[in-house]
Amino acid sequence: MIPAFRIMVAGADATGAVADRLLSLTVTDEDGRKADRLELELDNRDGRLAFPETEARIEVSLGYRGLPLSLMGVYAVDGVSGSGPRLTMRITATAADLKGDIRAPRTRGWEGKSLRDIVGTIAGEAGLRAVVGESVAGKVWDYLAQTAESNLHFLTRIAATLDATAKPAGGALIVQRRGEGKTAAGDALTPPVLPRWRFSDWDWQFEGRAIWRAAEAEWTDTATGTTHKVKLGQGTPLKKIRHPFATEAEATRAAEAALSGAARAAMTLDATLSGFEPGLLGGASASVTGLIPPELNGEWHLESVTHSLSGAGLITSFRGKKGEA
Repeated sequence: MIPAFRIMVAGADATGAVADRLLSLTVTDEDGRKADRLELELDNRDGRLAFPETEARIEVSLGYRGLPLSLMGVYAVDGVSGSGPRLTMRITATAADLKGDIRAPRTRGWEGKSLRDIVGTIAGEAGLRAVVGESVAGKVWDYLAQTAESNLHFLTRIAATLDATAKPAGGALIVQRRGEGKTAAGDALTPPVLPRWRFSDWDWQFEGRAIWRAAEAEWTDTATGTTHKVKLGQGTPLKKIRHPFATEAEATRAAEAALSGAARAAMTLDATLSGFEPGLLGGASASVTGLIPPELNGEWHLESVTHSLSGAGLITSFRGKKGEA
């Protein structure tokens, strides 16, 4: 199959103009801790390429000739660079949904609000739809302070206490527990199955020290000034969370998140497929079969997914985490 792409710039089709100059195109889809990004490398052999406008919107679709292309995202230009004597131009762009009000500092308090309430408010302010995983949507805080902190940073911070991620994508603000798997439309994702023949190479690492058997967090009763401890799990090693919390519920959530994240971090897999797989998404899951050693098989949480188009073809690679098999 012959790789194909479509690039729209500011709503206009620029595919033809780019076709004979494209050296490489890389889309990186993250799980929410980092921004999704796009990098284009173009041949500027005649020096006639014009600088794109900062914040110009680039829509990218990838696939194969004769088949429907998959929309990879919409990105806003944030940097241009180049090299010589072989003249090239590199354009970098960040997910367009991350621009604007969602990154501006704000100060306010949230009292008696659930995660669903908070995400709904922040999404509305950014002109996005709210998509919240059911396993965390009903979590309620007595009080949360947002002090000179952007909406995205604030939401990412509180989501982390639930072992969840916050990610603007596809016109939606998606907050869900890692591996829960929701699309921007809120539909459940079925993890793609990747058999051995789909892989061209892979590297794995067992991170035994990352496996916490128990977690401990502290909270302070403001009425009495007494500090209490919450401990979940049994055995060693014990993860002690340094940051003190205001309530027992917050301390419990932090301990739960620490144990959940530690279990998933037991193994790391860096893999390259022999072709393109648009079904792999940062923050979602994939199921692996047929690899050696057998501990590599099973469901992986995808921390990062990269789709690359170059002279080598259209290739997908990813980094995944999983717990003990």
